[in-house]
Amino acid sequence: MSLVERCWMITSKFSVIAILIITGICFGVFVYPYMKKKREAALVSIVYIGIMSVLYLIPQQIGNFSAYMLGVVAAFLVMYVQDRRNIYQKIFLAVTFFSIRWLAVAMAGRMDDFITKALVFGNTIAGRQWLQYVLYAGTRILDIVLCIVFLAVAIGLINKAYVYKNDEMSVKELVMLIIPSLVGVTGYGILQYYLNIYEKDTGKSLTDTYGFYGALSFVHYFISIIAILVMTTMFQNWKVAQEEQTGQELVLNQVSDMKKHIGEVEKLYQDIRSLRHDMGNHIQMLEHLVAENHMDDAAEYMEHLKKEWNEISPEIKTGSPVIDVILMEKLREAKEKQIRFISDFHYPGDTKLNAFDLSVILNNALNNCMENVSGENPYISLSSFRKNSIFMITIKNRYEGELNYKDSDLPETTKFGKEHGIGLHNIRRVARMYMGDISLEQENQEVVLSIMLQVE
Repeated sequence: MSLVERCWMITSKFSVIAILIITGICFGVFVYPYMKKKREAALVSIVYIGIMSVLYLIPQQIGNFSAYMLGVVAAFLVMYVQDRRNIYQKIFLAVTFFSIRWLAVAMAGRMDDFITKALVFGNTIAGRQWLQYVLYAGTRILDIVLCIVFLAVAIGLINKAYVYKNDEMSVKELVMLIIPSLVGVTGYGILQYYLNIYEKDTGKSLTDTYGFYGALSFVHYFISIIAILVMTTMFQNWKVAQEEQTGQELVLNQVSDMKKHIGEVEKLYQDIRSLRHDMGNHIQMLEHLVAENHMDDAAEYMEHLKKEWNEISPEIKTGSPVIDVILMEKLREAKEKQIRFISDFHYPGDTKLNAFDLSVILNNALNNCMENVSGENPYISLSSFRKNSIFMITIKNRYEGELNYKDSDLPETTKFGKEHGIGLHNIRRVARMYMGDISLEQENQEVVLSIMLQVE
């Protein structure tokens, strides 16, 4: 083997290994936003690169398609072992990368074939081996660059389109999302099959005989990647619309709750007005009983009045009748569930804070507490304080479990269905309307929700 032939062989092997490494790195970059920690995504890259390098350097009786499938399956298992949640999303990531890897590399290959045939094997430089080698090495570098560009663009666009990365993926959503990837990689397999069959039967290259075949293949690969991106975008837009609809339904429910609270307040005031209206008669009756020295009857009458007053007078007084009613309802609910309810909440009067907005915060927060409080001697504690323009609300509850944080500063919810994770996001939405924010922390077996609002 001559020196130039050896250089051709080394360059060819180097370019294949370089593409293996690049695709492995791209795999890690692709899954990184969905993983808990950076090292988990790095391990996905390392395992994929290691397996593919071994399969390439130690040739086995296995085709390229099967070899790359083994590499992707191994990478999927690494993701699953590190984090067993959201398995359908991990399947989506593995299948999607398997598809875009073949499609992107095939697109680069088609462009590279055209340039190589035009420059390296053209008649004008026939017989000039070293010039051919230099041009060949240049096309290998170009092929690597094109692979990087196509993979990076495809991965970047898909990750950008996939907004709700922390949401649990269902089987139906998985099927919908992977169909374009399966169609794309199946089309690639069919095109390669006929390419190989033609070459085997005729001894000629199909792309040389029919030049448009290469162009049509490139168009198919490109459209397949676009289809994956479009489906991902449509899916995320559907998720946005679904969340907005859920939010609207929740707001309607909160409006309904507010109407109920307002009705309770009106009933309370009506009872107070009625009692005040009758107060003169009650006083006259007491005076008459005392004047006639019917002290036992007067005491009994007084006890009856005190009982009636206690029934209409709220146990919790915050300075806002609407908030009083909300907290009284939560107090009654807590008593029914044998939960200790402690309130030291005071409504900041003469501020821009709207009672409706505050009711959204308290309803969502206290509902979450009622649903999640656990352990011996369960309790819910509500307090507030104001310093200048800052109004702080602190809600605590006993919780024996452990909050599960991912990439967000808010923990992942344990609820599924329509109201999945809406409560905390609604609280944050209202807080940000008042130039504030929220934080949720766990200290031992106590969960502490802090809400900051600017009320001036």
